[in-house]
Amino acid sequence: MDTIRQDVRDPERAPLLALRADMLMATGDGGAVLAYREALAAADQPAERRRLLPRLARAATFAGDFATAAEALDGLETDGSADDAAILLARGILAYLTGDLAVAEAAADEARRRIGVADTGDWRMYDLVSLQGLVAHRRGEWFSRLAVELRAGARRPDLATSMFDSHLCVAEFLLYGPTPYAEVLALAGALRESARRSGVLRAVAFATALRGEAALLSGDLALADTELTEAAQLHVDIGSTAGEAHCLQRLAEVRLAQGDRAEARRLLQRALPLARWSAIALHLMQRVYGTMIRAAPDEAAARAVVDQATAALGREDSCRFCNIMLAVPAAEACANIGDLEDARRHLAVAERSGILWHGTAWQAAIAEAQAHLHRAEGDVDAARRRLHEAAALFAAAGQPLDAERCRA
Repeated sequence: MDTIRQDVRDPERAPLLALRADMLMATGDGGAVLAYREALAAADQPAERRRLLPRLARAATFAGDFATAAEALDGLETDGSADDAAILLARGILAYLTGDLAVAEAAADEARRRIGVADTGDWRMYDLVSLQGLVAHRRGEWFSRLAVELRAGARRPDLATSMFDSHLCVAEFLLYGPTPYAEVLALAGALRESARRSGVLRAVAFATALRGEAALLSGDLALADTELTEAAQLHVDIGSTAGEAHCLQRLAEVRLAQGDRAEARRLLQRALPLARWSAIALHLMQRVYGTMIRAAPDEAAARAVVDQATAALGREDSCRFCNIMLAVPAAEACANIGDLEDARRHLAVAERSGILWHGTAWQAAIAEAQAHLHRAEGDVDAARRRLHEAAALFAAAGQPLDAERCRA
């Protein structure tokens, strides 16, 4: 598209420039902000500009350019149109990342009311519930928020799946942050018992999976195996393809830790189509492909999975938070085979995503990926320093298996 955009004329120019900006945004390209500005300059219809401004705001927000995001949203008010939710969502995300939790929560609540609860397949509903969960997590009130969702699920079982699926990303902040895994296990266990008494099976499955993830990351593979196997079956029973895909991907990680790469690949092949056709594919595909890279039988096969993932993921399959789950193993796979240009490109995506994960174990993962790149560049001392750094960060996060891998 870059090769022809200067030659395209109206009426095709504005929509093509908007599509180009959307594609850059989806791939985490820092040029998305300038691309949206170019698309806005070509848009002569107020409705088109109103549609593009929230997108510019989101791109600028995720790029850390909060001034541009605020400028794009300035004076952009809701009017009852289909663009209201996008405006409120962009406003809420900007407020969350700049520390204004009250505004973030108010924007998410208002957007959720405007969308309504009838259309549970609306992707914006998932993002809004996730934003509410992130606000609650920042305040230390996430499990209280889950209790609210649990009561809502008891009243409206048809909403339970979308509500708890929306918390998958938020759960990752809990799992990779400073909360001790023993505490996560206890809180998830309490949520599971409450969900069982309320008869909300989706919440039971969610809590069981959360316990399995906490056990895996803390190095208790036996408990992780038990909980994730049960959680996968619970998701099958209630027809939650997203939850099943998520549990299978985590079970594949358990098998990798146990040294059974072949079984890990089999589980991931089951998870992939489930993730692709779930309502939250943009949060699941990265982690499935990321684990497929790590489960590959050799370095050449791992590099091939990177290409497979790149070809399979479209512009709507991107979550700035979840991108790191693919970008880190992709950077390592490319570095290990000597493809330095692609390794640097994937590492840059991981580092941009890592800004949103500040203070979590993903900083350790980025340091480990940097070590792979340094080693490929021939800088053994720098690689060793990064591995020591990664091991210390993993250990501080309570992830002994990852720490030991870096030490080894």
